Amino acid sequence: MTAERLQTVLARAGLASRRAADQWVAEGRVTVNGKVAMPGTRIDPTRDAVVVDGRPVALGAPASVHLAIHKPRGILSAAHASRGRAAVVDLVQPPPPGRLWPAGRLDVESEGLMLLTNDGAWAQRVLHPRYGVVRRYAVQLDRMPSADDLAWLRAGVELDDGPARLLSARAGRRPPEVDPDDGGSGPWLDVQVGEGRKHEVRRLFAAAGLQVRRLVRTAVGPVTLHGLAPAAWRPLSAAETAGLGGAPEPNPRTAASRGRALQVAIDGTSGSGKSTVGRALAERIGARFVDTGLLYRTVALAALESGTDPEDGPRVAHLAREAAITVEEERVRLDGRDVTDRLRAPRIERAVPAVSRHPAVRRAMLSVQRAAARNRDTVMVGRDIGTVVLPDADLKVFLTASVETRAQRRAAQMGRPDRVEVYRREIEARDHTDSTRPVAPLRRARGALVLDTGELDVTGCVTAIVRALEASAP
Repeated sequence: MTAERLQTVLARAGLASRRAADQWVAEGRVTVNGKVAMPGTRIDPTRDAVVVDGRPVALGAPASVHLAIHKPRGILSAAHASRGRAAVVDLVQPPPPGRLWPAGRLDVESEGLMLLTNDGAWAQRVLHPRYGVVRRYAVQLDRMPSADDLAWLRAGVELDDGPARLLSARAGRRPPEVDPDDGGSGPWLDVQVGEGRKHEVRRLFAAAGLQVRRLVRTAVGPVTLHGLAPAAWRPLSAAETAGLGGAPEPNPRTAASRGRALQVAIDGTSGSGKSTVGRALAERIGARFVDTGLLYRTVALAALESGTDPEDGPRVAHLAREAAITVEEERVRLDGRDVTDRLRAPRIERAVPAVSRHPAVRRAMLSVQRAAARNRDTVMVGRDIGTVVLPDADLKVFLTASVETRAQRRAAQMGRPDRVEVYRREIEARDHTDSTRPVAPLRRARGALVLDTGELDVTGCVTAIVRALEASAP
């Protein structure tokens, strides 16, 4: 057998990370065949005898363990308790055989998703910046940042350990998996970064003069916090484990093979997860993500700002035709202004249904939506995307889920498990309205890939879509 570096063998056996194993060797704690090991020692794990701290160790690789866990505030991101504080690894009960350690960290006052493993090579792929694993956070700030603040943070900031930036930032909400904090208030943002440097998100906002009051990691690559209560944990699926192994997959249909940009159209029933799946797919294949619902919200904003009644179809359609609405990296601009962070306001929510049902408005928005999918690979989600907006899309996807599944999701999102029956009735009414409305009724595009998000998680849906793209490639 080919000789391997000693620290690699110790890490693979689940005894330590490679860095910790290096430290053991440097401290003289490891012997090989009775001799103190030196840095750089190579061994044959099938023949050589290795002893750590006077105890022989088994070098056979244990079964790999990959876990997702919800770290509460006040818990150390460590393998061992220290100074009276519990460690996140201690929350896994009963503990699996061998040693676990965190693949990445959160500071003691931060909370949310962490990954635990006994697989050193896998942890390295998760942690190393060259693999581009995206981290997502819900961040509560002391005040709402300005559009200029966010543009500056997305452009890049020079920190004391090198340049850093936010990949995206938009208005968010407190994740339903974390408890309300009665001691603090402030707006929430949903942000993404492309690496996991120490205190990176906190330092970025501090550089803009903003104080982070609460920081919750909600996703690492394809793995999300969804459904994990504080201190709860679960094994990763095979797809999640594999999906954390590297950079975004090469687009299965290159521009050279198509002669134009890729278009994926995602339609589906209300609450079926179109935006969540669409955004994850765009990240996976390196495409632009466009949520057309934001475009109609922008028209609603334009109507309200001009004093136009949202029920006045001809006037709203005129505004839609005259306004300059553009999409740039999930940011929406109205006449040159970034209005993304204003589009979730309650008054916009109330106005959108009236705005979007006018036939003239929908016709006016066709050119805006199609322009957003031009000249760059795009994943577009919304209503009538595969049937009207992008009828020649390379792949059309239709997402669905049972009324019960969608009602349960809504209740979890709102933190109201007591209102499942209310949400069920609302969803049934919405389904009927969507499928019978005279303008752009909800229809499944011919030949669409149909996925039930009650049976497949986000990773499973994305994998199925990627496979369908690969199968249709020339």
